[in-house]
Amino acid sequence: MTVKFVTHALNTNDITVMGNVTDVATVRGNKISRIGAVEGQEQQNPAAIHLNFELVHQPHEMLVWMLSLPDAVELGLQLLAMGIEDQPSPGIDEIRDRLSQLIAELDRTLQVSH
Repeated sequence: MTVKFVTHALNTNDITVMGNVTDVATVRGNKISRIGAVEGQEQQNPAAIHLNFELVHQPHEMLVWMLSLPDAVELGLQLLAMGIEDQPSPGIDEIRDRLSQLIAELDRTLQVSH
């Protein structure tokens, strides 16, 4: 059974997470991983993106998001669009360049792991 995966550090500022008004925590990004589908079990175990966050006041505790690839793309596009809304054109050009670099790096990494 072969599963391809790629993991990168995810360094963020403080992020507030709420379950309800009284259930509030602060987390920081720790790592992001792309975990490939399990060969021969693609339906039961499809590819996914995992985002790991450490709780700021309890660093041994983790919060993990596990997203399907389509959900990761949709969430990423929505966050990107909202995040760059007020950016000047040169800032958007830098973001496009960074996105191209990340995609190329992921592609190279996945090619090597064949």
